[in-house]
Amino acid sequence: MAVHPAHPPEDREMELREHLAELKSRTTRVLIVIVAGMAIVFQFSSELIKRFWMDVFREELDMVVYTPTEWIMARLAFSFVLTFFVAYPYIVYELYLFAKPGLYEHERKFVKTFLPFSYLLFLLGTALAYFVVIPKLYGLATSSYLGAEPFLSVKKTLYGAFKIFLAFGLAFQIPVLAVIAVRIGLIDSKWLKEKRLIIYIAVFILATNVTLDITGLSQIVILGLVVVMYELSIAIAGLMEGKRENGMRTRRAV
Repeated sequence: MAVHPAHPPEDREMELREHLAELKSRTTRVLIVIVAGMAIVFQFSSELIKRFWMDVFREELDMVVYTPTEWIMARLAFSFVLTFFVAYPYIVYELYLFAKPGLYEHERKFVKTFLPFSYLLFLLGTALAYFVVIPKLYGLATSSYLGAEPFLSVKKTLYGAFKIFLAFGLAFQIPVLAVIAVRIGLIDSKWLKEKRLIIYIAVFILATNVTLDITGLSQIVILGLVVVMYELSIAIAGLMEGKRENGMRTRRAV
């Protein structure tokens, strides 16, 4: 049976000032990467937005700008989101380095093993939103209402799509975060079960406030996805706890 030290190998008492300085340093690095990425993407953002527009609506549809600054803001938002997707592994890695001193060696190995899965699930969630959910939801906006043609704001359309992308990408992180939290002893399956109703209500309220879909379809889709991911997390946590208990019984028997 492996015996772990009383404290993580790099754990030491740090003043709040030191924690804040460390957090500031890592946040600054992340911001530098994001700003540099945005500067690069912005140069090609006009063409990328047009391609994105065609992928979402699957037809020739005019992009409407209602204010002088709307196109610039749309390009900036697009540049930020695309940079965030590309830089996501680095952002997660910086978060890991911030938490690393408080983790045991076996916990570090476990977290590092799951970090690649985190990014793959993030991409899977955003891909599902991009290729399936967004075209279906936004297809409703292109329907003619009593003969009237829709005129869609570029900025509002992009903002709504980006919120759904991020919601799907982050929802797919729930099992990974739950597995890591259970593994290092922060939570257990009982805690997850007790908090499920609160989580579902909070997600629905948040989805209602961040999405622009008045039909309620996007809110229902997001809530449904969160429910599936959360219930999967509970099941995985239960399996992990069962495996841990079996291992303890085996060691006692030996």
